[in-house]
Amino acid sequence: MIFTINRMKPSEIYYSQDSIKEKFDNGHTIYSTLSVCKKHPYVINKIPRMRVCKKDGKWYTLDNRRLWVFRKLEADGHIKDVKVTQVSKDRLPAEKFTTNNGGESVDIRQPYVESDDEHDGLFDDIF
Repeated sequence: MIFTINRMKPSEIYYSQDSIKEKFDNGHTIYSTLSVCKKHPYVINKIPRMRVCKKDGKWYTLDNRRLWVFRKLEADGHIKDVKVTQVSKDRLPAEKFTTNNGGESVDIRQPYVESDDEHDGLFDDIF
C-alpha cells in the first residue's frame, strides 16, 4: 500500500540491509551512477524514487543502493533532498531487514574496480 510522496534528506533515511551489491539491476555500478549524477545533475531525476517505511521511529529504505548514491550526492553538496514514496512497513519483510548497525552504514559486497561503464554518456538507459 502506497501512502504519500514526500521529500526527505538522504541522511535522515537509514539502510534496511547490512550490505549491497555494487551493481544495479540494469548493470550500471553505484560508482558510475554517482559519477554521472555529479557531471550531469539532470540524471538524478531519472533515478526512480526511493521507497521508505517507518519502523521503530526511523525511516528505512527498501532501495539501499539508491540511498548509497543519494547519501554521497548529499554529502558532496549536489543535492539537499530527494522525492520518496512512503510505503507500509509490511513492504519490508523481516528476511530483508538485515541491518546490524541501525541502518547507519552499509557494506558493499564487491570491491570497486573501474569499469568501462564509467563513460561520460548521458545515461539515457540509467533506469
